Amino acid sequence: MFGRDPFMDIERLMAEMFMTPMIGASVPARRPMVSTGIEISGKGFMPLAIIEGDENIKVIAMLPGVNKEDIALNAIGDTLEIRAKRTPLMVTESERIIYSEIPEEEEVFRVIKLPVTVREDAASAKFENGLLIVNLPKAESSIRRGINIE
Repeated sequence: MFGRDPFMDIERLMAEMFMTPMIGASVPARRPMVSTGIEISGKGFMPLAIIEGDENIKVIAMLPGVNKEDIALNAIGDTLEIRAKRTPLMVTESERIIYSEIPEEEEVFRVIKLPVTVREDAASAKFENGLLIVNLPKAESSIRRGINIE
């Protein structure tokens, strides 16, 4: 068992259970959400919430330590990509970190395959206090419509 970190398996299982990576763990390469049709891939600490309404999809991402200028969003069809660059901790030569729960990775990203096609041209986003909220209107073909019965 030399060279093997016994906590790595625990961190991997916790990340899979909660879909949020532990500090230092990565999101699995492609993780399908069984009943929703969502697939998420990426790396780094970026907790997500995805909310589906009748006419839109809302994606909320927590990005602590990131500036608005350091976020890139791309949407096409049924895929949303979020990329962000975090400023590393400022530690001088006379200092050393003895404990930190602040994520160390500088670049984080998520590629999210959504359950429906969205209208990229009508998408909007807001970033405030480390919280990114992306509103993606569904494409006309993806909006649920009632059917009249004669």
